[in-house]
Amino acid sequence: MAALRRDSKIVDDAVAKRHMVHLKTKEECRLGNETIQVWTVELPSKHAEGILRVIKDNIPGQDDIDLQHLRRFAKPKYLPGHVLGKRDLVKEMYSVPRAWESTPLSVMQAPATTSWEYSNPNRSRANARPSTLHLLVCPTKVVDVARLHEVLSEHTPFCSSADSWAYPLEIKEITVPRLAPTSQSQAEEWSEDYWPTFYRKTNPFGAHPSSIRKAEDELQNPESENIGVEAAFKLAETAGDETKRQGIGAGPGCVIVERVEGRTEIIAVAGDARYKPQANAVANDPSDACCKGNMMGHAVMRAVGMVGRKRLRCASQTVTKAAAKAENNFTKGGLEHDTNARDAFFSDLPITALEKEYFERDNLKPDGYLCLRLEIYLTHEPCIMCSMALVHSRVGRVIFKQRMPKTGGLTSEMVRNDSGPVGLGYGLCWRKELNWQFMCWEYMTKDDEGTVSRQDLRKVFTEKYQEEEDEADSDDANVTSSSFARMHV
Repeated sequence: MAALRRDSKIVDDAVAKRHMVHLKTKEECRLGNETIQVWTVELPSKHAEGILRVIKDNIPGQDDIDLQHLRRFAKPKYLPGHVLGKRDLVKEMYSVPRAWESTPLSVMQAPATTSWEYSNPNRSRANARPSTLHLLVCPTKVVDVARLHEVLSEHTPFCSSADSWAYPLEIKEITVPRLAPTSQSQAEEWSEDYWPTFYRKTNPFGAHPSSIRKAEDELQNPESENIGVEAAFKLAETAGDETKRQGIGAGPGCVIVERVEGRTEIIAVAGDARYKPQANAVANDPSDACCKGNMMGHAVMRAVGMVGRKRLRCASQTVTKAAAKAENNFTKGGLEHDTNARDAFFSDLPITALEKEYFERDNLKPDGYLCLRLEIYLTHEPCIMCSMALVHSRVGRVIFKQRMPKTGGLTSEMVRNDSGPVGLGYGLCWRKELNWQFMCWEYMTKDDEGTVSRQDLRKVFTEKYQEEEDEADSDDANVTSSSFARMHV
């Protein structure tokens, strides 16, 4: 087992099985649970389209805030109990037609219910009371309740007509999620806690779920000649152990893989070498722990440097000449170019036989940009410096094994803990203000709780609102299917 740093999580790999869990992005952690207050009303379903039109015509800005992840109309049976509240018996009287005023036939109370219905032997009791829907009107900050009551009370069904009583107007204020869910399980949870919620198989805060699934399938189910996740981590752990045994490293290891047309090639292998003595370096005070070690000797920095050297070695003549010209600018500018000091400081030359074996292979696709879309396997979550180096190197995928809550730069949790110890919260793998983002996974044990539930993206989600029910209800409510599509805003 690879040596662990003091702030890493100790796990017995001989017993615990691991799986890939995609990291939450900074935006997911910061905005994923934001809520907003909205107005809702209950109304007979046959008046749904008419009232929605009234709202759109009389309440400016009612759709300025994007709430497309929420159903505009919801059936009572799918609403949480706190949204429904107690059934108003006055609303039951709406089912009694006003025809009895001119045609005095008997009105009877149905057995074992509080509902009154018009007495007609030929009428099915199943259709005795018109169905109702709950309408999500708009955010509360768009219009105050007095103005909303004034607008709605002037229109059917909230005012009396020749055909029906005025339906009781009850405006409720409820809490709903402000932003779209990032998984099907989250949509189900919000539907139970707040309001029926859509999951549109997308993630507004990170990589598209389908891209994540495709990447996970490639990584966890490699073809016969491709390296798999377990094999890559074993190689990285071996690299880290070898440099630690030499007394020049702390244990972390890194493996960089290129995937071209479905085939993988191991490009670079590097162990941590932060304690390796530097040529021409000023000796540090051994008692000064803060100045101990060369930060450029971190496994990530060394591996990225090796890729850069191989890029030049495998490059075409044009690129090689351009690199040589740039290096000559040191001499033209009167600067001393100490090659030995440079190589020692960056530590990007192989130290062990294992590192040298993969460094000497000319198996890198020529003339590419540094680590563009390469796959990085790390025994430990990289520090902030190494995380930014991965961003600047344009890596494609990163998988790390041990979370580093005190130093790691890729995890995003600061307050809440969904997949491991709360860390610094930088989330550098996917931040919209940076000019590059990459997918990142934690290779965690299956016994760990939290983010494991986020892997439910693959399960079949049976949505409560079936298309057939929507079409049937739209017929009853005199609302077309296309108009219902417009209502789900």
